[in-house]
Amino acid sequence: MKKILLPTDFTPVAEYALKYAANLASLYDAEIIALYMIKREDAFLSRKEAMELYENIDYHKRIHESFDKFLDKDFLSGIKVRTEIKRQVEFDKIGDLSDLLDFDAIVMGTHGAHGLEGIFIGSNTEKVVRSASVPVFVVKRTQPYFNLKKVVMACDLNSDMIPAFKKADEFLKSLSLDYDLLYINTPEDFMSTGLMEKDVEKFFEEQAIQRKEFKNKVIFYDDFNIEAGIYNYAEKVKADLIVMPTHGRKGLSRIIFNSLGEKMANHSNIPVLTVKV
Repeated sequence: MKKILLPTDFTPVAEYALKYAANLASLYDAEIIALYMIKREDAFLSRKEAMELYENIDYHKRIHESFDKFLDKDFLSGIKVRTEIKRQVEFDKIGDLSDLLDFDAIVMGTHGAHGLEGIFIGSNTEKVVRSASVPVFVVKRTQPYFNLKKVVMACDLNSDMIPAFKKADEFLKSLSLDYDLLYINTPEDFMSTGLMEKDVEKFFEEQAIQRKEFKNKVIFYDDFNIEAGIYNYAEKVKADLIVMPTHGRKGLSRIIFNSLGEKMANHSNIPVLTVKV
């Protein structure tokens, strides 16, 4: 991970995402690309050419001043940071900038109201998570400490999740991160331990992966629903990061894209890394 994209609107939410990105950049000797996107309604489209030119120059000056203030942080000392301004780029199109800006991951914060009851579904963060082809770190609030020692990957181990799982596994390996592979067993889709083990064996056989490589990674955990299981296990082991491979709106992606998933995303104090194919 050599380049980290940080979309910003200069709000406190973006600031705690910046701090998290700075920690990652420091750990992996990476560069931060701070991105501000001029919204369509913000782009000055005056009919008079002279006025349009004047307003755009003034607007860009104010953006650069905001960048100067936003990036004037002690925790950025020694970290390479560059700024980018893009006009009329929507949040669900940020992934399209990957070839141009050449970033390896995205860090974004989520808004919070009344503690951790923030807006996630339908938010800009959700749009990025849904569309970005690079891994996305979702940070709920300022982290009191930074560690990446305990990582939990939640995966339903269905065959259609294989590409997303492989991509997540490769990304974590590139960061030298080990992880628990979490399989949640729920009353609605209850399975015996034997059946779960057969599911796991089938999953790895289809990938031509040696099961012994994951012998100590797979954790079977019982809970009332999937999102509760992920959250409760992660809390139990004091995880520093929850990883969720996804490929759209199936499988575990429902944790991100429906109301139950909104609760988990909003109430988890633990940063979440989504990896999409």
